[in-house]
Amino acid sequence: MLFSSRKYLFLLFIVKYEMCTNVGESSVLVSEAVGILRNKETEPSLFRSTLKRLGAYLAYEASKLLEVEEKSVETPLGTAKMNQLKERIVVISILRAALPMAEGVLEQFTKASVGVVSASRGKMIEDNGKDFRIDATYVNFPYLDEQNVAIIVDPMLASGSTILYLLKLLSEQKPKKVIILCAIAEQYAASTLFFGQPSLSRPVASDFA
Repeated sequence: MLFSSRKYLFLLFIVKYEMCTNVGESSVLVSEAVGILRNKETEPSLFRSTLKRLGAYLAYEASKLLEVEEKSVETPLGTAKMNQLKERIVVISILRAALPMAEGVLEQFTKASVGVVSASRGKMIEDNGKDFRIDATYVNFPYLDEQNVAIIVDPMLASGSTILYLLKLLSEQKPKKVIILCAIAEQYAASTLFFGQPSLSRPVASDFA
């Protein structure tokens, strides 16, 4: 187990996976964005801007999983109460594909710290063609203690090998919570992450892929 029972892993996927909650059913904006990303005629510039927009949408969904605290502010009409994030956020981007999506996430979590991981597939581990060794050429993110929430941004969750590698690194620290944001995810990867970790919460889907 990568995480103890007091730590949770939430997965936000765009994936056809029956154990996922489909956010796309309640958000036409998310469904529209996914349609643009999957359209083979989409120009690169539109693809990048849409991926950034999707990052903002998923950041909103991720915010529902975060703790808040009440704060008072002075307005022209008097004192008003508001909620603000209680936890410190660290957004970890999987280079390079995640950059536009991570930008959208960071525009919502304006006080977040940033981490990056540059990783690529290495040799195949199993003969099933789905599990690979990960070659990480660069890893840099701040130390995460129990006041931190890590948000991993990886647009394409293919085999899950990169995410599993990163989760292993994070397990050596003490993040309070880990949230994974993906644009497109394979069902195999989703099931590998979900069923491989007894402490995982139910994945939340953005739409069918």
